Amino acid sequence: MTLLIDSGNTRIKLGWCHPLTGARESQPVSVHADQLDQLAVWLEAGQAPLQEFANQKGVQALGVNVAGPQVQKQIDAAVSRLGLGPVRWLQAQEQVFGLHNDYEQASQLGADRWASLLGLSDLLAQEYPAEQGALLISFGTATTIDLLGPAQNEVRHFLGGSILPGPSLMLASLKQNTAQLPEAHGQTAAFPRNTQAAISTGVAAAQAGAVLRQWEKGRQHLGHGPLVFLAGGGRALAQQELLEQLSHHCRLLNIEAPQLYELETPALRGLALFAAHL
Repeated sequence: MTLLIDSGNTRIKLGWCHPLTGARESQPVSVHADQLDQLAVWLEAGQAPLQEFANQKGVQALGVNVAGPQVQKQIDAAVSRLGLGPVRWLQAQEQVFGLHNDYEQASQLGADRWASLLGLSDLLAQEYPAEQGALLISFGTATTIDLLGPAQNEVRHFLGGSILPGPSLMLASLKQNTAQLPEAHGQTAAFPRNTQAAISTGVAAAQAGAVLRQWEKGRQHLGHGPLVFLAGGGRALAQQELLEQLSHHCRLLNIEAPQLYELETPALRGLALFAAHL
């Protein structure tokens, strides 16, 4: 078994896979950086096969990290305490596993975004028509909205994407940078009549509007509406607003609105691809 690590700005998600059979964790483990000293306890609670990690030949731990060098050092130390070899940290590449990275400088794409796009590309190859494009929206500390084109000659292209503050960051920034506004946890509404709802509605509308913009750009570029996949811990606040905005937009165009598909851990799926080829 290979330990898989997706180290984001807020949480560290961990999974595992058998590099030959492809067998995966039933439920990923999620911890914060200050909980890494108890990593073995968290993994055992998640029924991780710790002894099988140690018995794995070659690379025993594989990861992506966007949380900075200090957190990476903490993870390296925690993995070492498990008795495993050094983590192999991956970076974005120009092309691998049938996905081409169209970023102007491929290595500048965030490693977590690249792993997530690889995970989605693998899902598309297995379950959807080759000519179908897809939009992956990850609502984390930052929200990323990335477009995959159709597969041509068994290669898909990551066509580009946008980044904006995620829902939690938007909410926190209003509290931190204003004198009287709270960090809101209200319900969204068409016409909010209290501050909590007003803030939550504004944030949800901003997130949904950014996604709608990229979806329409993708539709115009591809000639069809891309599939929509949502990931990340902040998606709940924006999901209903996004559904309403997409539905309204598509009614105006007299086309069918896309379904919203949820992905729990696309980056871990992408890392599992690498584990199978090491």
